[in-house]
Amino acid sequence: MNWLLQNFRRRFRFALRNPSYVTASLFRELTLADERFLSGITGISSTRIRSFLNEPFRTPAFADWLHKAESYFHQAKVEGADLYAKKILVQYAAIRAMLPDVVVETGVASGVSTSYILLALQKNGSGKLHSIELGDPQYLPPGKPFGWIVPDWLRSNWELHMGDSRALLPQLLKEHAVIDVFIHDSLHTYEHMLWEFRTAYPRLRPGGLLISDDAAWNHAFPEFAREVNATRAHVLRGVGFIQKNPLRSL
Repeated sequence: MNWLLQNFRRRFRFALRNPSYVTASLFRELTLADERFLSGITGISSTRIRSFLNEPFRTPAFADWLHKAESYFHQAKVEGADLYAKKILVQYAAIRAMLPDVVVETGVASGVSTSYILLALQKNGSGKLHSIELGDPQYLPPGKPFGWIVPDWLRSNWELHMGDSRALLPQLLKEHAVIDVFIHDSLHTYEHMLWEFRTAYPRLRPGGLLISDDAAWNHAFPEFAREVNATRAHVLRGVGFIQKNPLRSL
């Protein structure tokens, strides 16, 4: 539970405003509910999954990067993403456990989640991340480029593709016959989420993962899980996970 100690003041204020949510979250922590689900889809023990969750904060260079980014947001008085959110950490743990060769994500913005994914790939010793970013500056601090948070020492396994995912995602998938993980974190509308799911899922290898941020914003995620008869689909901390059935595909 080391991740809970990060950004403590912000978490404490949130707890005061949302006691019921926090109580449920603590129960999930004590019972290793999130870790047990990830264990079931990756074949890695829940205790090993838990160790992955703490790993970024035990990596000195990455922990230092987090503190510097947090300091920037504070000094610039910019409301940034929670750099220590478990919704990011469960994705990190999944990447560590899956040992993917090819990961595709849509949506980068400042690059917080992207940095965690790249750290996981570096820890794994292999793997490439392809990120698609539309290029809307409203999600960035003034004067900052897309992916500005990503440290230089994590960029060697990263390729950033600028443009609309409706044009770039099909093109990128044609270049890769099979991908291991697809991560949706772009436009969270029902229509766009379903389109990305339906476009990427056929290229996932059997046993591969489809991950969707903000999966509870609309009905796209549960509807798609039913559409593909997913036997392992769940939402953890607002992030949806679907494991492609080894025996079925679209």
